[in-house]
Amino acid sequence: MGDPTRVYESERTAGRTDRGETDERELDTSLLDTLGLDAFGRFSRRYKWVGDKRPWRVSAAAFPEEGTPVEQAQFLVRYAVLAPSSHNTQQWLFTVSDDEIRLFADTNRWLTVADPDKRELYVSLGAALENLLVAAEHFGIGHEVRYLPGSDSNHAATVRLSSGSERSDDELAGDERSAEASTDRRDSRLFEAIPRRRTHRGRYQERAIPREDLRALQEVCVEDDVTLQFVADPVKMGTIADLTARADRRQFADPAYRRELGRWIGRGAFGGSWLGSKVGKLLVTYLNVGRRQAREDGQLLRSTPLVAVVRTKSDGRRAQIRAGQVFERVSLLATVLGVQTHPMSAVLEVPSLRRELTDLLGRSEWSSQHLFRLGYAGGASEPSPRRPAEAVLVD
Repeated sequence: MGDPTRVYESERTAGRTDRGETDERELDTSLLDTLGLDAFGRFSRRYKWVGDKRPWRVSAAAFPEEGTPVEQAQFLVRYAVLAPSSHNTQQWLFTVSDDEIRLFADTNRWLTVADPDKRELYVSLGAALENLLVAAEHFGIGHEVRYLPGSDSNHAATVRLSSGSERSDDELAGDERSAEASTDRRDSRLFEAIPRRRTHRGRYQERAIPREDLRALQEVCVEDDVTLQFVADPVKMGTIADLTARADRRQFADPAYRRELGRWIGRGAFGGSWLGSKVGKLLVTYLNVGRRQAREDGQLLRSTPLVAVVRTKSDGRRAQIRAGQVFERVSLLATVLGVQTHPMSAVLEVPSLRRELTDLLGRSEWSSQHLFRLGYAGGASEPSPRRPAEAVLVD
């Protein structure tokens, strides 16, 4: 969807809550900082759900060059957790053993109302997977990806790691990475962009993105079952804005949708103070702000120079994961080029409107998986909070 936080404060307004919603003892982060305390301490419920901004300060210099394969693999997860996700729910878990990293869906964080078919969950997992692979290649670690291995549908992917010298010709031939998203599409610029990438939810400047940059963005989509489609035609952009506005009004009319969104605003998914999160949660949960959200999202889309849609040949879990990989790869290159991105998923969360969008775009055999704005912003955005790698690594 667009940016629901704009309906009650600024782009950065949000906070935390917990399942029982009975603990009111936490204070505003700024006050705790003043007192020398930490609202994001390891025992804070807010920290448990959304983390804080410290994971963004990851440094490549800390990579354990002389460490064990497990220690190196665990370090890669520090970059994976910086990926974007729907409502910043961070719906991922990882296990590491020997030369493998396994990526799982954390269904406790699944948006059951906004994302009933789990499309956005798996797109989010794909973004985390892409960050992991970009980091692995930067540190000279080879990888082979297996999508959806085994019978557990929550097991999204297994990444087998190896040093370059250990990789046999047979491994290289069978590696889904080497045939498509090869090293020349994951160069050092993308790695350096991981901790700098931001979602910018405000208005973009009117200036167009240069053709050579658009070409570069499309060229990083090398998967044969995924395509990146740009929309710049004002008429089509207007239609997409109308579809998004209809989706906003329909979703916010549903009390269950508002409660779910309110929970994540309360948990601090969009950053900001504890007090702001409480106010935001109450407003979103108990007031139908759909008309205002629809108006704001419509204005954002109509004033945006470019919209992109990631589309896939099929509509299964593997396709959704790979769509997330492409989105993150495009977002990282956009960061390098000084271009901001902003997912606008509301229209895809309503099945009938998703079909209308696909009809508008043409080539109905290609499923629409992810829609986002691209453009130039006047200033920098604050990073959203993130759980550290230690919080998502499980035995």
